[in-house]
Amino acid sequence: MANQTVLDTITLETIPKSWQSDCIAQLNSTAYDWTHGLVGGHGQALSGLTNATWGITIETCEKYCNHIKIPFVFDFQSFSSSMTNYFLPWLALTAQLPFETGDFLTNAMAFCMAVGSPALVTFSLSITILNRYWVRKEFDDLQTKARSPTVRSRYEIFSDRVQACRLILQEAQQVPLRVCQSRGYFSSLIVLPENAAWWERVERRLKSTRRNVTASLVAQMAFAGIAYLFTVIASFQADLGDPATALQIASGSIWIWLQIPIIAGWITVGTQYSHHSIEDALRAEPAFRALQPPVQHGAELSDPDEQAGLVVQPGLNPLPHNHQTAHGGFDVADIRRLELPTWLGAEVGGDERLKGPIFNYARLFTWWQLASSIDHALFETMENVTRGVICARTPPPTLPGKWTAESHLRGDSGEVATYCNLNINSSILAYPEWSTIPSKVYKRIFEAMFVALFLQWGTTGASIMIAYLTPTTGLGCRSGSYLLYGVLGTSSWLLLLVSMLLSHEVMLRYQIEHHNNPTTDFRRHPDPGARTYVRTWSHSTLCGLAVVLRVFGKFLAIANTLFLLATSLMEFVGGFNNCWCMGNWIGMGNEGWIVLFKGADALSAAASLPWGGGLALALLVCFLSYTFFFFGSLKTDDDQFSKKILTILVRWCLGMGI
Repeated sequence: MANQTVLDTITLETIPKSWQSDCIAQLNSTAYDWTHGLVGGHGQALSGLTNATWGITIETCEKYCNHIKIPFVFDFQSFSSSMTNYFLPWLALTAQLPFETGDFLTNAMAFCMAVGSPALVTFSLSITILNRYWVRKEFDDLQTKARSPTVRSRYEIFSDRVQACRLILQEAQQVPLRVCQSRGYFSSLIVLPENAAWWERVERRLKSTRRNVTASLVAQMAFAGIAYLFTVIASFQADLGDPATALQIASGSIWIWLQIPIIAGWITVGTQYSHHSIEDALRAEPAFRALQPPVQHGAELSDPDEQAGLVVQPGLNPLPHNHQTAHGGFDVADIRRLELPTWLGAEVGGDERLKGPIFNYARLFTWWQLASSIDHALFETMENVTRGVICARTPPPTLPGKWTAESHLRGDSGEVATYCNLNINSSILAYPEWSTIPSKVYKRIFEAMFVALFLQWGTTGASIMIAYLTPTTGLGCRSGSYLLYGVLGTSSWLLLLVSMLLSHEVMLRYQIEHHNNPTTDFRRHPDPGARTYVRTWSHSTLCGLAVVLRVFGKFLAIANTLFLLATSLMEFVGGFNNCWCMGNWIGMGNEGWIVLFKGADALSAAASLPWGGGLALALLVCFLSYTFFFFGSLKTDDDQFSKKILTILVRWCLGMGI
């Protein structure tokens, strides 16, 4: 027989219409022996119901409070409250993620890759910021040189060209942009002063199509954050210690990475609002190009036409025939010959070909190759301008004495290409060889990996902490779900990263063949009589591994997204209100127990530290992550200010013992 006084007190303190109250009522209405199956606050067995009794064992629970004795009842009021407070505000914010892939299915995949793998979207954001920072520093040096008295007196508008190139490189990470020397267009864009208007209009268009902060976005993020904050404060005041509320807070906290660091980070960095805005900007205005030899003096330039020097185009760069390049010609083979065969219907080039910021992780090598090619061409051009070198091999007799860009930078396509050091020995490749990739690129990769892991496990770990340490402490359905979510999200990111590396090696082997034989037809069904290429066994194996790992990584991201949504809904409808989940059977087995007999005071004392610590950890991780994103996106003029602020933050963290 139960101690009726204690039982009456417990009944009054227990949340009405809860699973715990139903279980107590079930125990009280049956022939339960109140001397067995009772436990204290640490799971130790007790022989009777006293003020020291916390709950019952899993075995007792399963006997008297199983799903047959306490059938599932859907509580719409509790469900709607939890959904509107902890779930829907975060889910609505996913619409603010920068998709811009140009295709509904690819946008859906980008959504799953972001939600299913926070590490992946954080890595793409971090590598984007680090690349932009490198461009800013590198092109500031070029800008300083372009503004020197010597260069300005001879080629005054060249500094504007450097600025435009910098903007293009910063904005173009979300598309597979290529440098192409077809018909000598790229060298003409770099060298010829007649293309100043083209650069100016491209820069202006890219600035106008940039996705900036809007009032509606700020309002949506603010309302979501304030609603979550008020809900958490109310929970601390009214339901502190309630396991169901703890799990709802943990469920909301696992989404917190989405608002503060990721969405705010992408908005701070800035992306293009459309998948075709970069391509439209590059193709909107005509440009001049140097004609192929032989040309007559005064007729070196073509009529303005659509340029082909900077193109949004995945895959291999079309290379000119070597014997033509040696004589100044830059005709390339039919680009359709560069269509690579698939592996079981899947593209072997990987996600590098897909538009959208989420896929920036796959473009880190090709983007660096693009940036270094442009950087090299600008530097060589300025060096020649500084030394007063003229473009034409044979100076025209009417050349004026004063060095000006309009008169001294005239020549055929071969001479213009040589001026920026793009001769026969300087083929513009899309994929850099492993040996040519500098250590600073790998340094950026490891830095981005650290930030990705820090944010993924900082926020996921906070949710695990809240769910794990709320009585009954231990690994249960909810904390185990968060742990599995973190593991699957990290695994998906690592698989996609390895797949990207394998795809790069696959494309390098194709590129070597194309470089040695520019007329090779790579298609599965080549033109009659064309030179063909057949993949070796090792090449095919690499293709297969790259495809399989990429498909499996995306499958994990999709599965993890569905798993997160399903577990959140399970919690909100009460799907975890059963003996196995309430007793943390996953981690404790038959040693698990269920909290039944403690009210708000005891539960508050036990839960205040894990709840407060978990929320503080999540907010601190988000704050530090966004701090990195924010200062990494500052203009160079603000670098000294950012260094001072970062120094203060580091000292504060050290002083707090973080």
